[in-house]
Amino acid sequence: AELLALGKQLYVNPKLSTNGLSCNTCHVGGASFAKTFAQPYPHYVQMASDKGGLKKISLDEMVQFCLVAPMMSKPLAWGSLELAALTAYTAEVQKNFKPKLLQ
Repeated sequence: AELLALGKQLYVNPKLSTNGLSCNTCHVGGASFAKTFAQPYPHYVQMASDKGGLKKISLDEMVQFCLVAPMMSKPLAWGSLELAALTAYTAEVQKNFKPKLLQ
């Protein structure tokens, strides 16, 4: 529960970025996730393919990718409490994600 609470705080914190964005800026209410977000990781993510040439990505790697690409920040330390919390919270968001038929 503490890990998820920390993850939720980080998810909405624009201080993680250098440009004022938070994870929630793009993903409020499940917005801006492709239908593939509903699939178990690792899986194909269009942004990771377009901007990084990656054909499959794990959830913790995707969190790092978002920090670096749209949020223009440095990645979190691998194995850090912050990365674990943000990944765990994003996994919770994923559990409740219902892809829309038309996107």
